[in-house]
Amino acid sequence: MANHDFFSAGVAPGGLFCRDEIRTLLCDLAAQLTLPFTITQAEAVFVGEGLANYFEFHAALHELTQQGKLLLESTQGQLCLVLPDTHHHAAATLAKELPRRVRDRALHAAEQLQLHATREADNRISVYPTEDGGFYITFRQGESNNMLLSVTVYAPDAAEAERIRQNFLKNPGQLYRAVLGAL
Repeated sequence: MANHDFFSAGVAPGGLFCRDEIRTLLCDLAAQLTLPFTITQAEAVFVGEGLANYFEFHAALHELTQQGKLLLESTQGQLCLVLPDTHHHAAATLAKELPRRVRDRALHAAEQLQLHATREADNRISVYPTEDGGFYITFRQGESNNMLLSVTVYAPDAAEAERIRQNFLKNPGQLYRAVLGAL
């Protein structure tokens, strides 16, 4: 029983305990996602969402990459998981055996992580400390030679600056629309 407790630590109710299921879901996500799926994102989906134990997730990932069922490719300095074309049909077929709720939860979490990463890449955010201990946060939308919008706001402390930054990343277009609407 102690081994089961060790390998089930961190797994939420309804999560995956079987390494075969973890491997299947990993391949299914790599097949379904249209943007590059990084190892960091995969770990956040499986471990962060309580879908699998940290050790079981990494063991499954290692097995898949060693067997060539998942390939690792570097994209913009990040290692990404790529399912070879020859494995797409098998991944889709096997994924049907997984609980639909787990597949949907994993896909939603992965898509949200990728959306957040895209927003961070598309919108430059700079945080600068002020002399009074506060912070200026500057949001820039658009390319440097074709800047759409640049707004700087003040936050009294680091926690508030991070909250403002995260809220902006939830919906960057909202700030743009609000500023244009006020003009």
